[in-house]
Amino acid sequence: MSQLTRSIEESVVEGLGHLSDQGALVVRSGRYTGRAVKERHIVQRPETLGKIKWGPSNEPLSLDFSNEIFSQLERKLAALKTHVFLGNLAGHHLEVISSSPWHIAFCENMFRTGAIPGYLKGLSYYNKITIFHDPWGKVSDLGLSLVSKTVGDTLVLLDPIEMRVAIIGTGYLGEIKKSAFSICNYSLPDFDILPLHASANCLADGSDTCLLFGLSGTGKTTLSASPDRLLIGDDEIIWSKHGVSNLEAGCYAKTTNLTEDREPEIYRAVNRFGSILENVSLNPGTRETEFSSRAITQNARGSYSLSSFERCYRQDIEAAHPKSIVFLTADAIGALPAVAKLDLWQAQYHFLSGYTSKVAGTEMGVHHPSAAFSHCYGEPFMPRYPSVYSRLLAEFVKNHKAEVWLLNTGWTQGGYGHGERYPLQTTRRILAQIQSGKLKCESMIAHPIFGFSVPTACDGVDSNLLQVPSGPQVNDLAALFLKNATRFSDEVDRDVIECGGPRLAVPVEINRTGDSKAA
Repeated sequence: MSQLTRSIEESVVEGLGHLSDQGALVVRSGRYTGRAVKERHIVQRPETLGKIKWGPSNEPLSLDFSNEIFSQLERKLAALKTHVFLGNLAGHHLEVISSSPWHIAFCENMFRTGAIPGYLKGLSYYNKITIFHDPWGKVSDLGLSLVSKTVGDTLVLLDPIEMRVAIIGTGYLGEIKKSAFSICNYSLPDFDILPLHASANCLADGSDTCLLFGLSGTGKTTLSASPDRLLIGDDEIIWSKHGVSNLEAGCYAKTTNLTEDREPEIYRAVNRFGSILENVSLNPGTRETEFSSRAITQNARGSYSLSSFERCYRQDIEAAHPKSIVFLTADAIGALPAVAKLDLWQAQYHFLSGYTSKVAGTEMGVHHPSAAFSHCYGEPFMPRYPSVYSRLLAEFVKNHKAEVWLLNTGWTQGGYGHGERYPLQTTRRILAQIQSGKLKCESMIAHPIFGFSVPTACDGVDSNLLQVPSGPQVNDLAALFLKNATRFSDEVDRDVIECGGPRLAVPVEINRTGDSKAA
């Protein structure tokens, strides 16, 4: 019996989950159905001085207090009945020690226990990442002698130097996954390896690789699952001098409104034994999954191993360097066109900006779409200064002649509540034309404010959906971009700002605090 099967069986026996009619384990994460954003901290050490971008996504916690938390949590878990996962992650040994068996089943799906791409085996920093996981505990139960005004009973604590993580008081599965990858995202750039919050797919022979960046809800997972391409990975990707590979071994996809007709590959993958459905409603009589229900959360998710995915690229070798790179944005303002081609300066600017509309369910307290900027399309998981990642991206894009595009999966002119959301079939058609190289051959016009090139036609797409939005909302969005750029303008080449960013139709002044006013 595999460890995955044992963990699922134990979860059912202990009443921690139920099997659906298709055999998937259905569980509840408790109070937290999304990331506990305000409870996340990073240990403040001398070694990280000048390396970590401290701020709301990376709140510091003193070394002494952090050390006591790790010491007391390790002692507590040693006294409990715990479950252990052993695997590997980007050249590191990985150990997860948890009081919950279904969280270990999740690790079996998401992290590697077998082969990794060869170049990772020889990295000189080969070390061990340890995650101490107490989802139903409280920080106040640890008997700490030290006190911190910034820490409550729930805590996610990362120590990128000692490569350890403490998760206390939240059962949300994403905390394990994102914490482990955040440790890697800190260390990998030192070896000229670019970690990316992106999905990737390719052709059967590993060629024609496409990277898709985007925050949760922009379609990163949905669009990477294509019937005519092989999936490399749907969330955490590595780009090195050897090519593109997957950092994880599974997928953790949103399942709200999931149907077999719209997303058959994902639907079949989550509806089988071995998959874990988190906060998905289950019909108590038939045990059928109800993906359309939001009774528990809008952020219901399914975890499944890539081995259950029918069209998956080999995980032990790299795919080719990307031919196309796509930045996905779900623009709720209705200001961006359906698609645009970016030059190298614009590519860096938009990568550093990471604009989208934050959608309901991904984080606690978010109920309606709102404009958001997240550098590298993954700010909470990229602890280094954003310029570290953008310089590597620019170098790789230039060296391998990748083409970069902005693809809007949000709303047409008028925005949320007025315009329509771009149909999935339209987005898939545009993406297919990007990947085939046909879209770059269409005639294009320069956007009057953002400056990027907008195709005037795309085979099989209604020309009305390719119109460039106009009106004050376009200038308003550009002003938001410029305001956000003050967060990274001191770190990057001035040309990234001047050549890559927008030009306002109505000028505004942006001061150093990021405030703006009409000039």
